[in-house]
Amino acid sequence: MSFKVFLSVISALFIVQSPCIATSRTSPWVYDSRTMMEGEIEYEQWVTFKTDKKNDSDYNEWRFRHELEWGVTDRLQLAFYFADWKIKQTSDQEKITFRDVALEAVYQVQIPSIDQVGIAMYGEIKYGPEFLELEGKWILEWEFEQVSVLYNVTVEAEWEGDDLGETKGKLENSFSLTYQPEPSMTWGVQAVWEKEFPEWNSIGNDIVSIGPSFSWQNSNWWFSISPLFQITDVDSEPDLQVRLLFGIDF
Repeated sequence: MSFKVFLSVISALFIVQSPCIATSRTSPWVYDSRTMMEGEIEYEQWVTFKTDKKNDSDYNEWRFRHELEWGVTDRLQLAFYFADWKIKQTSDQEKITFRDVALEAVYQVQIPSIDQVGIAMYGEIKYGPEFLELEGKWILEWEFEQVSVLYNVTVEAEWEGDDLGETKGKLENSFSLTYQPEPSMTWGVQAVWEKEFPEWNSIGNDIVSIGPSFSWQNSNWWFSISPLFQITDVDSEPDLQVRLLFGIDF
């Protein structure tokens, strides 16, 4: 696989257009506070491409996540990731790995509007071969007519290895500023600031990435895409990441 293949998929999505609107995520790297309506079901496909590590010129990684979302109530949304796998190429090998399945819950505390901040709580558990992760997130959203501001603060705890004896934590702050010139189209900019805590007793590097975003919503499907470029200088992390989200409402 190559980045050209990724771009070809994106180009094909522009062929069909419609003024009708489906539920969508306009920021691939940042969650918004809105939840699905009761009884709604959506399939969501994630594709993330990572490349360009300074310490490995042959590094490329494709990651795929397949998700089914369900609106339990107008404020509570559940999602099941029934497969999360990746294709990773390095200077030493190329490997296909199944990573985990996951269960996610989002509860909307307050609806976003011009007069009030949107607030949601997010929880997720992932489990796979020699892997367990717990993730919690606060989601804040500000609306200003055609402009929206999103902020997520995320804490993750991971256990890996034969007996899940390898542990680490991660703190992530992510931001998004979007502009919606018309109901079907959204432009924006996103930034992600990550810090890892190996074994919870040391502090890793600050990793900051920033990039533009674009989303398109149709009558019953939508997509959003965003490249992120690392602006820090951590050799072991990719300088370029691209994420595509594609959703179909039922």
